[in-house]
Amino acid sequence: MSYPFREVSRQIPRDSFNPALIKPTYDVSSYGHDIIVPLNCITGSATTTLTPSTATFVQVLNDGRVPVDEVNQFITDSDKMELVHAGNDTDFDTSWEWLPDMSAQSYKASFSVAVAMKVSAYTSGNFAISSVQLTMKQVGGGEGDEIIVDKIINPGMSNMTSATEQIAIINLDTKTSAKISDKEITFQIKVNTTSGSGTYQCGIVPLFCYFGSAVPKTWTTSSVIFHLHADLAHAFPIFRDEDNMNMLDRSGIGL
Repeated sequence: MSYPFREVSRQIPRDSFNPALIKPTYDVSSYGHDIIVPLNCITGSATTTLTPSTATFVQVLNDGRVPVDEVNQFITDSDKMELVHAGNDTDFDTSWEWLPDMSAQSYKASFSVAVAMKVSAYTSGNFAISSVQLTMKQVGGGEGDEIIVDKIINPGMSNMTSATEQIAIINLDTKTSAKISDKEITFQIKVNTTSGSGTYQCGIVPLFCYFGSAVPKTWTTSSVIFHLHADLAHAFPIFRDEDNMNMLDRSGIGL
């Protein structure tokens, strides 16, 4: 006895099946990407020149160790840096905005920045950067912003009692896990100072070196560095529903 339905089944071409539920295969090259977001700004700000060879450098340490990270570098013997500030006798407080082009999981976010204070005219008293607040937020969609990083740092600067310059290099390395969606991320740097009688400028140094001598030395940019893994919601439609079943919520919990 023949079974016609078996013959029919053999005639169905293999490429006619819908592969919608077949999960793609990812390899190591599909994951992990470092993104460097430089913190440049000129709008609404003033600038003044710093001279590294006559300035005092301070580096914020991590439990007594010098923090290092993978940053873009070049070498030159230049003896000039530009300080971007908000005006004379005004503390620096500026925000930047970055719009990611896809959803991703951030496993590391680092601030690598230099801030500085210049006393251009001294009369009396003590001048210093007392603290630096670094904040990173993901803009919310009506439910409020999500704070990813909010850290207040004492750079450990000594008091300045003359017309001089101090530069603080800050490497804030965080392993805060966060889901990066398609909404803006803001970075804020707020510099708080103590001042005596005189004129000062404080702010960010977008392009800075690590020590002051007028010899060949390494330079880099003030920036925020992300280590991102592409989210499956970007790669495959079945994962794009951000609900409790798929567990792709903003808490960073994934499959």
